[in-house]
Amino acid sequence: MTLQPLLQASPVIQIHAYAAIAALLLGAMVLFRRKGDRLHKLGGRIWVGLMLVVALSSFFIHTIRMWGPWSPIHLLSILTLFGLVKAVMMIRQRKVMQHARIMKMVYFGGLVIAGFFTFMPGRVMHAVLFGSPEAANNPAVTAAPASSGPGLTDIVAGTPLWVWPLLAYSLWAGWSMSRDRDTALWRMAVMPALIFGLSVYGLAASGLTLVSLAAYLVGAGLGAFIGQALARRRPAEILSNGLIRQKGDWLPFALILGIFATRYVQGAALAMNSELAADAAFTLGGAFVSGLFAATMIVRTLASLPSQAFKGAPVSAK
Repeated sequence: MTLQPLLQASPVIQIHAYAAIAALLLGAMVLFRRKGDRLHKLGGRIWVGLMLVVALSSFFIHTIRMWGPWSPIHLLSILTLFGLVKAVMMIRQRKVMQHARIMKMVYFGGLVIAGFFTFMPGRVMHAVLFGSPEAANNPAVTAAPASSGPGLTDIVAGTPLWVWPLLAYSLWAGWSMSRDRDTALWRMAVMPALIFGLSVYGLAASGLTLVSLAAYLVGAGLGAFIGQALARRRPAEILSNGLIRQKGDWLPFALILGIFATRYVQGAALAMNSELAADAAFTLGGAFVSGLFAATMIVRTLASLPSQAFKGAPVSAK
């Protein structure tokens, strides 16, 4: 790890990075500590200011170019700006719950998701975390890695178009699961099925072998244990109208993001270094994580349901 690539980057990149790091740390404190007191309000105002700097400065950074100088990161910046304005409007109207949901969405979308892209090969923060002698000696290398293989722009541009709307839908669905909701039983199966399909697709795309399948099953076994434990903390109930009442939480969002991040990082790494396909640790690690995430989501969903849900007999008059 070295800070030299960041220190040698352009001023706008440094401003963007420092503001994002500060917003990530401060946002965690503001979102998860006690709400409504003076410290929360002060921290919230500072955080909104930092997020404005993060979002606006991103429009002057064009490392990834998909549509001229623009990329999906800039779309996230637009959504972040819209979310900040909406969140401020909600709190001024005393709509606290709506304000809290939007602020959490901005935090995860504008910092966590966008931050994932900053650690991909070819970006300054990738060089900071993993080190890059070339980038340390030549700042221009951080924007375009000197290699004969495909660059970051080629990898993003080569991503199948169906991936982006699927990712958008999955993240929206994960975010909607953060709220208490009443839903039909069949709809509860959509997201676990999608997560399972993505994990199997990633396993097959990375080269299915008996060893990688074994690693996937080991990860799935651990995930099943974790999912069972988590389900006990948030059990669902059946209503008199046949719908399932579920308590909201952010775990589905995190699992969805984890599945996509694992698959995308694997694909990007293989595109830039095809020799990784023969690396047992790389292949088995990806298979293990995919099985872990998929089983956690599936078992957590199934185990949270009361036994009557599988018999079609409502038990609650609520």
